[in-house]
Amino acid sequence: MQDHIIKSVDVEISLLKEAVMEMAKKCENQLEKAAQALKIMDCTLAKKVYENDSQINEIQHRIEEQAVAFLARRQPMAVDLRQLLAVMKIASELERIGDYAANVAQRVTKLSGTPPKEPTDLVITMANTGRIMIHDAIMAFLMLDLDKAVAVWNRDDEIDNHYFQLMNQMQSQMQQETGLVEDGTQLMFMGRCCERIGDHITNIAEEIYFIISGKSFIGQFE
Repeated sequence: MQDHIIKSVDVEISLLKEAVMEMAKKCENQLEKAAQALKIMDCTLAKKVYENDSQINEIQHRIEEQAVAFLARRQPMAVDLRQLLAVMKIASELERIGDYAANVAQRVTKLSGTPPKEPTDLVITMANTGRIMIHDAIMAFLMLDLDKAVAVWNRDDEIDNHYFQLMNQMQSQMQQETGLVEDGTQLMFMGRCCERIGDHITNIAEEIYFIISGKSFIGQFE
């Protein structure tokens, strides 16, 4: 009987992890398409990204419902409880990442059609870095790989550095060319969204630390 209960718990946790993976893949896809829409100035693609955000929200709601039901039925302890709580937190972080990806796409439709190339390329690089970080973070979660989680956490510095570079470039260019103000504002907003995506991914890395150690992050990766 005890073995049956343990196996049932393992199955339910596995199903929750699969749902998290599904959600992460959709976030990766959304970021990839948002970056592509910006690269080729495809407003139709950008609108699809914005519209598809609801799919990510739906998965998060499903995860929360299943996790709460699991908690009520099983009353898990130790590692199982940590994994359950982490699943809910990671799903919440992914939902916010999806929102920011949709916001990037929405801003594409507000550009003039010929935004300045170098700042545009920086935003695309930030989005692509975020996409890779999401993939690596979820792999770290599934394998409970602390080293991979630390690597993801540290890579956020790349996004931050690109963001500061973008802000400096756009502020300088907009001062010299007032005609760039509208596009520059949109690009800076996109950069801010990508910077926030990086922050949410580092939160996922911190949740992985919590699962493995049972301790709060509080500077452990620094």
